[in-house]
Amino acid sequence: MTTATPLTAQDEKTWIPLAHYSGVLSFIGPLIVLLVQKNRSAAVEREAKESLNAQITVALAAVVLYTLGGVLAVVLVGFVFLLLAPLVQLAGVVLAIIAGVKAGQTGTFRYPFILRLLK
Repeated sequence: MTTATPLTAQDEKTWIPLAHYSGVLSFIGPLIVLLVQKNRSAAVEREAKESLNAQITVALAAVVLYTLGGVLAVVLVGFVFLLLAPLVQLAGVVLAIIAGVKAGQTGTFRYPFILRLLK
């Protein structure tokens, strides 16, 4: 069994923002980055986990809001939750783009208000 070759500093500068930008699509992008690069760079692993945590948080929030909206639509107040769910998803996309830019500049980014499920 061979060990993974560590990433160069230049490769890390490519993969770190990519870990965040890939979150624009869904949690699948950061998961792929994590699985492919985790043994090659601690920095890329850290940022992929941060991005994955953010995307999981956004997905959970959207599911909760859509569910509450669907259930409460019966009593005519659920439309508020149905309107909030797409806004939460849009915020996730915007934060992924901001994170990619910031991480590209500084090498790290911490999302505000997320569940840190992966350490």
